[in-house]
Amino acid sequence: MAANPGRTTIVRRSIGIVFSDGGLLAITSTLPGGRGEHGDERVVAVLCDPDAAPVEFEEALLSTEYGEDGVQRRATLELWSHPEDGRPLRGAGSLISSVRVERDGLDATIAFFRWSVEGREGLGHYEVARTGA
Repeated sequence: MAANPGRTTIVRRSIGIVFSDGGLLAITSTLPGGRGEHGDERVVAVLCDPDAAPVEFEEALLSTEYGEDGVQRRATLELWSHPEDGRPLRGAGSLISSVRVERDGLDATIAFFRWSVEGREGLGHYEVARTGA
């Protein structure tokens, strides 16, 4: 990854969580055409409970705290099934370890996180892919 993360552009963020009860949560965000600002991201989130049909959220908010080295350290989630429902599904995760991979002009930091979403504990990854500015 570039020595100065401020000189790169995040083009994709991806989260996959496996809960201790067997449920799964997947979130992905991309910048249209790899260009734009943080607010321009297209975010998709799907929750799969062990004994229920998948639920896609209409709005997904992902906030990330990065360390000085550019590695994602903590993240919070707000997932809204219907904005008028009044209460989102909330969760947070924290870093266990991470690895960096550089290929074909794309630098990815894959972090392994411990997650808690509405009291459900889980483990998963949080990948951030960047390209040069």
